[in-house]
Amino acid sequence: MPYLARMKPPAPTWLYALACLALLTAACSDDEGAPEVASPTATVTRMTSPTASPSDTPTPTTTTSPTPTATQIVSPDTDLTVATLNILHGITCPPATRQCRLSDRVELLFQWIVRAGCPDVVTLQEMWGGAADMITLRLARACPFAYEAIYIPTTLHVDDEMILSRYPVTQAQVSMLYGGFRSVLWARLDHPVGALDVFSTHLSSDSDLALDPCTEATHCPAECMAAGTASKRDCQALQLRVFVEEKHDVAAPAVIAGDFNESPGSFVYRQFVDRGWSDVYLAAGNPECDPSSGAGCTSGREDERLVELESPGLNQRERIDFIFLVPPAGGSTCRATIDSNTDSDGDGTATGAFAGAPNPFVPRCGVGPLPICWPSDHIGVQLDLNCE
Repeated sequence: MPYLARMKPPAPTWLYALACLALLTAACSDDEGAPEVASPTATVTRMTSPTASPSDTPTPTTTTSPTPTATQIVSPDTDLTVATLNILHGITCPPATRQCRLSDRVELLFQWIVRAGCPDVVTLQEMWGGAADMITLRLARACPFAYEAIYIPTTLHVDDEMILSRYPVTQAQVSMLYGGFRSVLWARLDHPVGALDVFSTHLSSDSDLALDPCTEATHCPAECMAAGTASKRDCQALQLRVFVEEKHDVAAPAVIAGDFNESPGSFVYRQFVDRGWSDVYLAAGNPECDPSSGAGCTSGREDERLVELESPGLNQRERIDFIFLVPPAGGSTCRATIDSNTDSDGDGTATGAFAGAPNPFVPRCGVGPLPICWPSDHIGVQLDLNCE
């Protein structure tokens, strides 16, 4: 959840659960009923073709410009390109706004994917069934290739993760984190640089009591208490790091991407950088977040109303979204050079912000019926990794 939501008094977890269930009930048709609850270790949902017709998808609140043709050169096989974004599920937006114009925001998301050169991997957070259907409808038509989507719904079917991949997915799994609501999605891809591990996550916010103490009384896992974690979110970060170390047993690099709900320097952040795993945004020469201007920040935009999603202003105050790069091991053919924020290799892609400017695909954005300005309350991150 973004900065503004975290500054409010935390809502009880049961209220958040009720909001999630209300959204799911409203999203289901009378014929189909509520979606089945999937086990976190269930068979991977591979969404390579539409699972819903356009009539099953909520009608856009306004008309946006069509997704542009991918005129950029798709990154070479010797590169690894990744983008990540918390897409904002919109469950706390007024019902009349249809999850804060979700359909329009998904359309804008794919315009940004094309602008980024159709990355090999796109990781998405705050995923739910309605958004998954909208995304699935666009998998084969936005880029010169069809994306494969990996989505494994968890407890409430809201606030899950999705991974889009240009290359075949050979393995995938969800691992639940402390608290039973947050999770990490892992996928292994058959990428030209080798077997590639991708992890996508969204750690706790105040909406699910992220700062609850990690103690025996709160049933905090023993490994977290032994490591001295102070809160639920700290414990989740430790569990995520351990899960990465358990799963990543190949020579190629790995990427850990998502919304960590913590800023650089925190216990959460140090779980990754203290192990030599690069914060790719900083490694590429990008500036640290300036809360006074919003430059370099990824979160802060209001997420319960349209007012800031329909405004061209940045309205961001902190950097809590990251891509961490686990370097290749001995035997890998990838030398893993992070391209700069100025595209030093001249291939049309760089490492920096993803969807970091108000809608550049139209002359003007704003309140409907104008096209929406932002695909999410967050700004994402993108990586261009050179392997040759």
